[in-house]
Amino acid sequence: MQGITIKLSEATLLQLKREASETGRSVSALIRERVEGSPAATAASVYALTFDLAGSLSGGRLPATNDRPKFRRS
Repeated sequence: MQGITIKLSEATLLQLKREASETGRSVSALIRERVEGSPAATAASVYALTFDLAGSLSGGRLPATNDRPKFRRS
């Protein structure tokens, strides 16, 4: 395995250390897991991530366009 160096903010490092102690895993293992990602998480489409939000916002019946002259396409 090849080694690399990364720089993290103090808050991120503290969060990783806390999670590492809670789960009994190393910080390196947590970072590798996040970098490599799981195939299921990376294969999710935008629809799969947001399908439960469809219809949850209320709004007017007018289209979301701006008819002012300076915003019209020529």
